[in-house]
Amino acid sequence: MTANWIKSGPPSEPSGKNNFDYLLVTANKHSKRPEKTPEEVWQMRERNEVPNLPRPNNAYSGRSVPVVNNQVSLALNKLKSILAVNAVRQTNIRDERHEKKGEKRNRLRSLRWRRRFAHEVRTKVQLVNEIRARGA
Repeated sequence: MTANWIKSGPPSEPSGKNNFDYLLVTANKHSKRPEKTPEEVWQMRERNEVPNLPRPNNAYSGRSVPVVNNQVSLALNKLKSILAVNAVRQTNIRDERHEKKGEKRNRLRSLRWRRRFAHEVRTKVQLVNEIRARGA
């Protein structure tokens, strides 16, 4: 089953209207059904595919969770985990008061060091586990 739109170039003899009409022909040559017009194809895709597309991003997209099958508690737990990973509560508490420039610099340096140290510890633990898995 091949479609006409797979051709590498425009048809050798143009039909007169538009040189790109061959792109619209997607029906099987052996099919008994009539071809659909581009408008019908777009309307069908509008009905079937557009309602299932994800919503466009906005300021709250990263901290929004859809409620599926009226399971609010499941959605709430998922939202809480997202907020915990993003440290929203800690940021909110920290931003209630002014932080001096030097204190902020020291805090960020400490956080950076802790993150790097944790990463190094993780890599060493993985290395030890690999060595143990080899039987040493």
